[in-house]
Amino acid sequence: MSTIDFKLGSRYDPLKVEETILKFWDEAKIPEKWRDFKGEGLFTFLEGPPTTNGFPHVGHVRGRTYKDVVLRYMRLKGYSVWVQAGWDEQGLPVEIEVERKLGVKTKKDIFDKIGAERFSEECNSLVDYYLKYWVEDGTKRLGLWLDVDNAYETRKPHYIEHVWSFIKKMHEKGLLTEDYRVLPFCPRCETALSDAEVDQGYEDREDPSIFVKFPVEGIEGTYLVIWTTTPWTLVDNEAVAVNPDADYALVKVNINGGTEHWWLAEKLMQGVLGAVGVKEYEVVKVVKGKELEGVRYRHVFLNEVPAHKAHLNAHYVIAEPFVTLEEGSGLVHIAPAHGPEDFEAAKKRNLPITDSVEINGVFNSNGGVFSGMYWLDVSRRVIEELRKRNLLAHQGTVVHRYPHCWRCGTPLVYRTDRQWFIRISNLRGDLVSELSRVKIVPQSLRNRFDDWVANIRDWVISRSRVWGTPLPIWRCRDDPSKVMVIGSIEELRRLAVELPNVPEDKLVHRPWIDMVKLRTPDCSEWVREPFVGDVWLDSGVAWIAGVNGLRNRDLWSRLYPYDWVTEAVDQTRGWFYSLLATSVAWMGKAPYKSILITGHVVDKYGQKMSKSKGNVIWARDLMNKYGADVTRLYLASKAAPWETLPVNPDEFSGIRNILTVLWNSVRFADMYMRLDNYDPRNHSIDDALPKAKSEDKWMLSRYFSRLSRITQYLDEFRIHEAAREWISLVVDDVSHGYIRLIRRRVWVEGSDDDKLVVYTVLYNVLKGVIVIGAVFAPFIAEYLYKAFIRDGKESVHLESMPEIRRELINEKLEKAYDAIFEAFSLTAAVRNNLGIKLRWPLSDMQVKIKETGITEVVNELLDQLSFLSNVKQVKLTDELQCGNDYVKAEGVIVDVCLNKVINEDLYYEAMAREIIRRIQVMRNKANLDLEERIKVYIAADDEVKKTIEKMRSMIENETRSTVLFNEPSNPLLTMDWDIEDKKVKISIEH
Repeated sequence: MSTIDFKLGSRYDPLKVEETILKFWDEAKIPEKWRDFKGEGLFTFLEGPPTTNGFPHVGHVRGRTYKDVVLRYMRLKGYSVWVQAGWDEQGLPVEIEVERKLGVKTKKDIFDKIGAERFSEECNSLVDYYLKYWVEDGTKRLGLWLDVDNAYETRKPHYIEHVWSFIKKMHEKGLLTEDYRVLPFCPRCETALSDAEVDQGYEDREDPSIFVKFPVEGIEGTYLVIWTTTPWTLVDNEAVAVNPDADYALVKVNINGGTEHWWLAEKLMQGVLGAVGVKEYEVVKVVKGKELEGVRYRHVFLNEVPAHKAHLNAHYVIAEPFVTLEEGSGLVHIAPAHGPEDFEAAKKRNLPITDSVEINGVFNSNGGVFSGMYWLDVSRRVIEELRKRNLLAHQGTVVHRYPHCWRCGTPLVYRTDRQWFIRISNLRGDLVSELSRVKIVPQSLRNRFDDWVANIRDWVISRSRVWGTPLPIWRCRDDPSKVMVIGSIEELRRLAVELPNVPEDKLVHRPWIDMVKLRTPDCSEWVREPFVGDVWLDSGVAWIAGVNGLRNRDLWSRLYPYDWVTEAVDQTRGWFYSLLATSVAWMGKAPYKSILITGHVVDKYGQKMSKSKGNVIWARDLMNKYGADVTRLYLASKAAPWETLPVNPDEFSGIRNILTVLWNSVRFADMYMRLDNYDPRNHSIDDALPKAKSEDKWMLSRYFSRLSRITQYLDEFRIHEAAREWISLVVDDVSHGYIRLIRRRVWVEGSDDDKLVVYTVLYNVLKGVIVIGAVFAPFIAEYLYKAFIRDGKESVHLESMPEIRRELINEKLEKAYDAIFEAFSLTAAVRNNLGIKLRWPLSDMQVKIKETGITEVVNELLDQLSFLSNVKQVKLTDELQCGNDYVKAEGVIVDVCLNKVINEDLYYEAMAREIIRRIQVMRNKANLDLEERIKVYIAADDEVKKTIEKMRSMIENETRSTVLFNEPSNPLLTMDWDIEDKKVKISIEH
């Protein structure tokens, strides 16, 4: 039993509230009870594992807020929820962080200076370090009740076994293959990347844009003019491609005081000649591209790169339909080692495939004079060499989208290499079919995912790194054509003749796995392929590895396929895709039923957040400054989940104000209900309905209709609309609407039936507001629930969804009150413009209803409008008659005319209200109980005294006092006031 005293203080302090609630949850084990709830159904959620190589920031907080909102909502609906946390702990993200820490410059340094053992241990320690912040700041402090104690971790042996098992299954199905292909490599990280990884790293980059003249053999002064933005690839050029069906012109040009003949695509000729600056030219002839096939040219670096002298079947024109005429010259230089299309074209013709670039981006001995140079530096040297020999027709620059390493930001280099692949393209039809069965929100982003899957290429799964899941692929030393795939630790141990004496956590990582020696009857020694797996392969098998599904088959079969996953939009080509690919390849079906695709966050200026810009907002800073509830409600309500969200900390105060309104509304209800000893267990809505007034019926109707919309929006993952509905319910309906209307009813001394109606309606509405609000702001909801709810459970988070009583929803009554509140808002705006306070009564106003069907109901509510607007007489009219004494204001539902003249009687009442306000302030300062009667002593001029005499009854009733003009004998408090330029001294005493 908790001993915490949940007091409703006069001020809402989110940080103190959250500190108290975290203590309560911990003492009472509320999150555990929430997770252990046995509902009528099971809602299964698969956590997209954050990478534990940094601190959580506002982008993470946004996504994790959505996760918690939906999970709390499903639990509220009566479901058991599967909420296992997960951590992505391996791969390049972790390695790069450790390299920075250790001062590693190249991958070679890992082995030569640091040692692979220490490097892996440092990676493991780094994960432990950041994991603490993710558990605390990114989960518990946020109020996210994922099961972190039983989280899946991609570095753990049983998890890695599932990756091994998947690869073994792919081997058995004939989908695992080793191949020599053109792949993107990060020269800094010295590893290949998958298409999904490449897609996440595109950035604008300025590169050279050059037109180069390839001399045609045997015809002096005639050239094939090619265009490229990658001059370094010219070193490995083996052919020039043209479009077979396009027209190509032989153009005689006058340039540099001489005459040359250039082959160009006719369609692009004018653009090229204009860029070069050729003014005088003549088209000699035009032929189809296929007629140029076989034309030989002299390699521009034949002497500088001697390897080309031995390439007899090379350096001629080929015809390929992939050549487009959108830009350039229409002639494409072919470097088979550096472009997938170039590679395939070369294979068809048995052209040489020369790769002069090593995995670290440095040219090898094949590169001739360029040997030892970094690939980007080679581009500059190539341009210099071409210019010296008059082969550079034009040099410019182009800004284009170029792939960079998704983790370290280095420009990628395309090169040929032998790697391991999953032939996922063989399953393209199955992937498309399974994805079509998945609900994707928003539908507008479905095409992005569909198109990616429909055009997917084979998945390169090998990475030349250290900290990752070791590929379980072993090759026989005696016969390298023999390949064996290990599918489990048990199989590894069974075949091992030598194992390092280390714990299993190390055994499944490099370098310890590479110390294992295997032997089988058909091979005396097996050697493991020196790769780790793609990190997306790790998280991609979370659907089975997360629960150790190969061993816990019953549990896994109950969870799979998972009901819901959610991550950011880039994961359509990352985690969402890797889950789909592995699950379809292994089990034949999609691993999830629905996806919420979320947008990214940017700073308040729309700029991407990054450490280098210094504009990252960290989760811990948000929690410490604003609190979790303010942060959550801001992120949930500001934008649709799938939209880019600009985070402006200046706007957080507005959300705090909303929660303050909720706090004050509950505090108001609690104060009066305690005063009158109201017990909600003895009163029901049905008991109250026969005596309910129009505002009571409206409040119930509006509550249930908003609750209906909130549930609909949450069912559809329209979290922003649900949050906004809840905010409107709290601020517009409960606080600014119902409480404003019923204040005069609860101020009456003593308990009566009318008060009981008000209390019953207000209590039930506030209880529902708190219960459904717990999905958005779990801390304040818990605090208010514990402080205010008399008939509740141990925690608001153990509650059930409030019943939606649709028979009490009255749309016409709601629309009528919309008209009333709009009319009040219009009069308030007029008063503000005129400088007339709401406390000051006005004589009359006219109201014109513009919406059909509600006039009769509005007519019955005019006394409500009179009270709200503090106007003595309100009249409905078909046409407004606004004379000189009136001010007109137009709205959507109504137009109004307000009389601005204040006569003597109105003035006296206004002054009385000013005095009442001061007395109430003083009662509050003196900490008087609400029901305590007092004596009020007033010293002022005769005009003020005259006001008091005229309005004594109103003043005394509303302040629960007796007003006197003599001197007080023992005042509790005395204050001097300036009321409308009049000096008034007020004292109060018991």
